Amino acid sequence: MPNWLDVNPRSGVPIYVQLVQQITHALEIGILQTGDQLPTVRQMASELTIAPNTIVKAYDELARLGLIESRQGVGTLVTANLNGALRQHQLDALFKQISELVRDAANLGISEQEVRDCFERELTRFYRGQQDRQEENTDGKQTGAIPGQQQFFEKE
Repeated sequence: MPNWLDVNPRSGVPIYVQLVQQITHALEIGILQTGDQLPTVRQMASELTIAPNTIVKAYDELARLGLIESRQGVGTLVTANLNGALRQHQLDALFKQISELVRDAANLGISEQEVRDCFERELTRFYRGQQDRQEENTDGKQTGAIPGQQQFFEKE
C-alpha cells in the first residue's frame, strides 16, 4: 500500500473524498505517473480497512475526472495527463461560477443589459490591457503589471 495514502475516518471529510484528493495530489506532485497501476479495490479496502464500495466510489470519481481507467484483466491505471483533466475540471467550475453570477445578478434585480455591459467592460479592460502589455514587451519595454490588475499608484 502506498505510504502517501492516509485516510482519517474522524476528519469529517468523507473517506472517498479523501482518497480522490490524495490520489489527485499524488498526480500533481509526480508520485503517480501516466501508466502507473493503482491497487485493486480489494487490496486498498483491506489495507485501509474500509468498505470496498468506498474505494469504488473514489475510483469512479477519478475516472469521471479523466484521471484513471479500469481495464478488465489489467487493473486500474493512471491514464490521463493531469493538466488536461484538471483544466477541464477548472473550466467546468468556472462556467458554473458564471452561471451563479448571472443568477445572483438577476435575483438582485440587475437587468440583463447591465450584466452584459459590465461583463463587456471587464473583458475589454482585461484583454486590452493584456494585449497592450504584450505589445510593450515586444518593443523591448518591461512592464510589471499583472493582467487584470489596476494600477492604483500611477499619476494622472
